[in-house]
Amino acid sequence: MDGFLALLGPEIEDAAEETFTLFSQDHASQDLGMLDPSAVTVDITIGTRDFTITQSPGLLQSNREGGTTGAAVWRTSIFLAKWLDSTKCPLFERGVLSKGSAVLELGSGISGLTASILAPNITRFVATDQPYALRLLRQNIDSNLPTSRKKLGTSKCQIDTLPLDWEQDDVPSFLSSHDLATGVDVVLASDCVYNYALIEPFVNVCAEICQTRKHAEHDGEQVERPTLCIIAQQLRQPDVFEQWLEEFMRKFRVWRVPEDLLGGGADRGKGFCIHVGVLR
Repeated sequence: MDGFLALLGPEIEDAAEETFTLFSQDHASQDLGMLDPSAVTVDITIGTRDFTITQSPGLLQSNREGGTTGAAVWRTSIFLAKWLDSTKCPLFERGVLSKGSAVLELGSGISGLTASILAPNITRFVATDQPYALRLLRQNIDSNLPTSRKKLGTSKCQIDTLPLDWEQDDVPSFLSSHDLATGVDVVLASDCVYNYALIEPFVNVCAEICQTRKHAEHDGEQVERPTLCIIAQQLRQPDVFEQWLEEFMRKFRVWRVPEDLLGGGADRGKGFCIHVGVLR
């Protein structure tokens, strides 16, 4: 863990300064960040793998209470998946993740890209979102499994798609009921902060998941390292971003992944960022 954090450079100390640094680069986007919200399917290439993702334009345009933003593919999820697949991503090299690791994703949406990328190299991936997104999420994960795994009908990685409401659900109960009582190695999220109302519940659920591993340490369980929280975002509204970062920094020590570790390609440093948090 220390080796990985050392790669990231100085810890972020001031939310306003970090916001200014990122948004002064003139890469902020004015669009929502969906890849193609009107398409029923979208084709995406990440590394050497091709993915066909099924979306739900009808659901996206519906008036469902609680929102429908997870019904389409967001550019940030592609950005995060490409980073996780990149040789520049140091999570495995520096021992943050390994074959025995468990990862939990918040606000997975319907693409299943991060699950598909990480599954061959870890033991368990838990994708979570509102119930409306889970059917397509499961479908997309299953349909994009490598051919060899489809033939076997089994996978060394257990992939779960589970409902989790940041405001309504009790996080410790959720974790214990799904055999995650000692926590996970990494919490992932992409584009989960796009308005003020989501900031506090999002940060709280991140902290509650990470606290599980601390509690396990106090109870004498053999836990090697704290949970790492990895947040990918598209730069849109500086005020929302700064308020999120201020709230996040109250509970987490925070670093930003530097451009030289984001890998090559057009996405690097252009309108996207990845922050890493360790619970205080």
